[in-house]
Amino acid sequence: MNDDDPLPLKDAAKRFGFTVSTLRAEHDRGRLTFYRIGKKLYTTVSDIRGMVEQCRVEPKDHASTLIRGAGNTSSEMERVSSALAAANDTVTRLKSASRNTSLANTSPSHRVRH
Repeated sequence: MNDDDPLPLKDAAKRFGFTVSTLRAEHDRGRLTFYRIGKKLYTTVSDIRGMVEQCRVEPKDHASTLIRGAGNTSSEMERVSSALAAANDTVTRLKSASRNTSLANTSPSHRVRH
């Protein structure tokens, strides 16, 4: 069988370990081409391989990587401590700049009426 030969959905699903409903969902998402021949739907091995490629999930790019077995050097610890201190300073500044929104200050009886 050639990779471009029409393959009934049921056979394609079985061959690749998918369900027919998964293939239909991927078609609805625009990642899989169907062919209607008569009253049946078909796809091809090439189309399924293309779909699988489109479904590839790339790994997340982490800002830093922890390597097991590597000891924490003092420069790494200083960098982490500095970042933590900066984050804490930011939180403190944001808290002090926030308006007081306690129930006593926001209740209708304490609002100024015009």
